[in-house]
Amino acid sequence: MKKVKVLHNLPNGRIIGRTNYQPKINTPIFLDSLGKKRLGKIYDIFGPVDRPYLNIIPASNALRDKSLEKGEAFILQRSRKIKGKRKGSPRRK
Repeated sequence: MKKVKVLHNLPNGRIIGRTNYQPKINTPIFLDSLGKKRLGKIYDIFGPVDRPYLNIIPASNALRDKSLEKGEAFILQRSRKIKGKRKGSPRRK
């Protein structure tokens, strides 16, 4: 879980936030650390690599206003799926 500091609400409805690492575009952002209330997704990343700014598309206007009041949001780190041979699958002859 990584923190995102919510800085501004833009007139076009998007949110500007800042974080300490480089996330991927379209990564979901949540209002709580448990991942229950989804704020939106990352649309654009700009600024310095070590502390980038995030342009976030909110899921709704109510959540957008709530995020600015709270002042922080969270990016949950999901485990990556490992591609490869399935365990227990029979071999082809």
